[in-house]
Amino acid sequence: MCKLVLPKTQHLILNDKNIQNRQIFIIGDVHGCYDELKDLLILANCEADRILPIFVGDIVNKGPHSVKTIRKVRELNAYAVRGNHEEKALMHYFNWRKRCCVIPEKYNWIKDLDEDEIHFLQELPYTIEIPTKDAIIVHGGIVPGVSLENQNLTDFITMRSLQRNGDKLIASPSISLNEAWASLWFGPGHVYFGHDAARGLQQYPYAWD
Repeated sequence: MCKLVLPKTQHLILNDKNIQNRQIFIIGDVHGCYDELKDLLILANCEADRILPIFVGDIVNKGPHSVKTIRKVRELNAYAVRGNHEEKALMHYFNWRKRCCVIPEKYNWIKDLDEDEIHFLQELPYTIEIPTKDAIIVHGGIVPGVSLENQNLTDFITMRSLQRNGDKLIASPSISLNEAWASLWFGPGHVYFGHDAARGLQQYPYAWD
């Protein structure tokens, strides 16, 4: 198996120059649902120059149009973080390129991407921080009390819950017998995340799904 290729910038910081006085519109897991994304963009007037879309990862897989969805995100000059589905797709792609394995059918769409589009997926950061908005965007979650630089990268894209081990909080992808990580997040920063569809809408004081 090939070693996962990490983005050059794992934690992206957006400043006023990046935002340019635009309103920020955060979009959850699209999962290749291109037509529904187009409808949402029209509804939110996201084609306008005054709106900056930011995607919380998992823009691919499950739905029928992963390639078209990626191209739409790039066309918008939007920002996005890496989700578990982007990471899995990249792993299968690079293994296939190294002739290590056959790409599973549900990831075959990645063969239709050109090198620039592969590079786009590869360089998606794990987090986006907007200090002027006191906001952090991540796909899965963040363990409280640990700096972004010292978090486990896998937790950013897979965690849904926290387990208590004495005074320590341990990330878990499971929702069974565990606490929603967002319920235990009290800053710094207000976190916007996706991934945890099973729990439905989550709106805690410092974290929204």
